Amino acid sequence: MKISKKILTLVVVALFTAGGFYFYSQQVQAQEKAKVQVAEYTARATRGDIDVRVTATGRIEPEREVEIKSKASGEVIKVLADVSDQVRQGDMLFKLDPTDEERSVAKLQAALAMSKAKLEQTRLAVQAAEAKLVADTARAQADLKSAEAERDEYTARLNRSLQLYQQKVISREEHDTAVTKGVQTEAALENARIKLDDLKVQALELDKTRQEVNIAEAQVDNDTVALEDALQRLKDTEVFSPIDGVVSERTVQEGLIVASGVSNVGGGTTTMRVIDLSRIYAIAAVDEADISGVQPGVRAIVTADAYKDMQFTGKVVRVAATGVVESNVVTFDVKVEVDSEQKHLLKPEMTTNVTFLIDARKDVVTVPAGAVVRKAVNEPRHQPASLRTDGAASVDYSRRQSVVTVVKPDGSHEERTVTVGLSGNLRTEIIDGLEEGEEVLIQDAGASKWSGQGNRRPPIRL
Repeated sequence: MKISKKILTLVVVALFTAGGFYFYSQQVQAQEKAKVQVAEYTARATRGDIDVRVTATGRIEPEREVEIKSKASGEVIKVLADVSDQVRQGDMLFKLDPTDEERSVAKLQAALAMSKAKLEQTRLAVQAAEAKLVADTARAQADLKSAEAERDEYTARLNRSLQLYQQKVISREEHDTAVTKGVQTEAALENARIKLDDLKVQALELDKTRQEVNIAEAQVDNDTVALEDALQRLKDTEVFSPIDGVVSERTVQEGLIVASGVSNVGGGTTTMRVIDLSRIYAIAAVDEADISGVQPGVRAIVTADAYKDMQFTGKVVRVAATGVVESNVVTFDVKVEVDSEQKHLLKPEMTTNVTFLIDARKDVVTVPAGAVVRKAVNEPRHQPASLRTDGAASVDYSRRQSVVTVVKPDGSHEERTVTVGLSGNLRTEIIDGLEEGEEVLIQDAGASKWSGQGNRRPPIRL
């Protein structure tokens, strides 16, 4: 019984050993086969066109979008536009109840009429006062001249009377009468002077009346401005489109009370939105790694899911100066103006794919991108011989060059340095070092042309 257990154990061990050897041999065969397949992964240098493209997702935006708010507050009594309606600048969109504003206009019109009448009345009073002052001045000056003449006359008479009285020609009573008359003429002259001085007070009263005219004119101006404001508020009860465009949103309806967008601290009620579709733009978020080639003037192709078989052309008109960080990814907004004839098919907020045509070459020699690798320059460094231990050329990792492996007709390989140009659409332009028709080894289908490294892909015959 013990011997049979040992035999069973030996059998099991032998089976495991044989299975492991078989699995290992299969792996070795698979690796050898893969090496052979990789060696057979080749392609010919062909002549054709190549371009560099950058793709990004974006959205459609119109030329501009305007929020419609009413300057006046009140109840909506008529709505004349709905969503998707085409409107022209100056078309009425809706109207508010104008009753209160019409009443205000009527009141201010009456106030303006009263202030104009008062102004006219004051002007007439000034004219009357001016005429009276002229007449009174003339009269006072005439009286003054008359009193002066009479005073001079009676002064002469008084002198003669005094002489006659001294000569005993006239009696004392006659002389006293002459004296009294002289005193009276002096008093009349003084009264005439006083009346002329009194006209200065009358002139001051006239100046006061003239100031009342200025006040009345100012009141007319004030009432005129108030009436103009009321008329403007009455006009503001009718809301018009500020631009040519399409109504994209409508939140107003008859019976709704809207708040003024001017006097309301909350910004007022947004009643409609009008978009200008005369120019259409695609706003694309371009990754920071690709933004260097995207400049104003670069052509672009815009596609939308709604029109799978259509391409819309455009050009870059603006590149954002500042990037946007989202989930640790930096992108730059690029504005592309769509200039295709069918651009009207694109609607605002549509999701789009934008392809930027950065550069292009026509009729050039190209190879698959995986055929070109970057390698360090294998040449002696510039260092003293005493510092080199083996005398052989060392690898200068600070300098790198583009290399392809050429497969010759006899099957041998030749590593050749080439000058590369554009790289796009999984192909690389060869400027110098390789001729059309030569066969090259695809060293790594997933390789980057800069690092020459990447994950191996299954061999593919091109």
